[in-house]
Amino acid sequence: MKAALAFLLATILMAGALAQGGSSSTYRLKPEDVIRILVYNENQVNADVPIGVDGNISAPFVGTVHAVGMTTAELEAELTKLYIEKLRIRDPRVSVTIVRFRALRASITGQVVHGGMIEFRQGDTLLTLVTQGGGAVPDRADLRRATFRRANSQEVIPIDLYAMLIQGDTSQNYELEDGDILNIPEETMDRILVQGAVLQPGVFGYKEPMTLADAISQAHGEIQGRSMFSKIMIIRQMRGQPGQYLRIQADFVRFIRKGDATQNLTLMPGDLVYVPETKTPNLQQISSIAQSLFFINNFYTNGIFGIKPFGGH
Repeated sequence: MKAALAFLLATILMAGALAQGGSSSTYRLKPEDVIRILVYNENQVNADVPIGVDGNISAPFVGTVHAVGMTTAELEAELTKLYIEKLRIRDPRVSVTIVRFRALRASITGQVVHGGMIEFRQGDTLLTLVTQGGGAVPDRADLRRATFRRANSQEVIPIDLYAMLIQGDTSQNYELEDGDILNIPEETMDRILVQGAVLQPGVFGYKEPMTLADAISQAHGEIQGRSMFSKIMIIRQMRGQPGQYLRIQADFVRFIRKGDATQNLTLMPGDLVYVPETKTPNLQQISSIAQSLFFINNFYTNGIFGIKPFGGH
C-alpha cells in the first residue's frame, strides 16, 4: 500500500512539474535538474538525486549513470536494465520523475548596472532581462546597437533597445530561452564636438533629439564680442562615404532674435559644430582641429573627419 501511494505521489509531482517545464515525453534532462527515482516494492532504492554539471547522476546501488539528454522514459529504461543486471531485481517497475527543473538563466553584459547571469522564468522577455540587470548605464550605454544571441547559435541579432525602452516598440522583445546572451555596448558614436568661439569647447554626449541650441548650451554659450553666431558651421560625415563631409551653415542669430526654427538644426551623432570668430570661417583651421583630436577615431571606424583638410581637393 505504501509503495502504491508513493507511485501515486510521484505521478502527482510529475504532473505539477510538467506544468512548468513541458511534457516528459519530450523534455530532455539537463544539468542541475533534480529527479526522483522510485522502484515499486524496493523502498531502499528510492531517492531524489541531482544531475551534476557533468551530466551524471549517482543512482542508488548502481553508481554513476549519464542522464543529461535523456527523457525520463529513456532513463527509466536504462535504470531498469541496471537494476536487473546489478541488483538481480526481477521485472523492476521503475519510475523517474522531475522534482525540480534547473533554473533558467540568461546573461546580460556590457553597459548594464548589474551584469552577469540572471535567472528567469518561462515567458520572461528581453525587457525582463534588462530590468533584472538594473537597467542600462546612463550616458554610457549605446541602446540602439545592442546585440542578442541564442545559446548554441552563432547568429548575432541586432536589437534597438532605444526603440523598445523609449519609444515603446516591443517588436523585438523576444521571449528568453536558456543560455541567451544580451550585450549592451558602450556608446562610442553618440558624441558631438563643439569648437571655436564658445565658453567651453569640448565633446558632449548626444541625446536624441538634439539641436544646435542644445549643443551651444552645453558649451556654455557665446564669448561676448567674439562669437559669430550668424555663421555657425556644422560638419557631418556623409553616411556610407568615409572621408566625405557635408558643410551645413546655420544662422543662429535668426533663431535667437526672430524665432526661425529652421536655423536651430537637428544634430546627428558625430557632428562637429564650429562657431567662428569672424564672418569667414577658417576651413583649414576646422580641419586641423578635427584631425588633432585623438578621440575622433572612436566615432567612426575609418576616422570621422578624414585626412584631407576641408579646403583641400
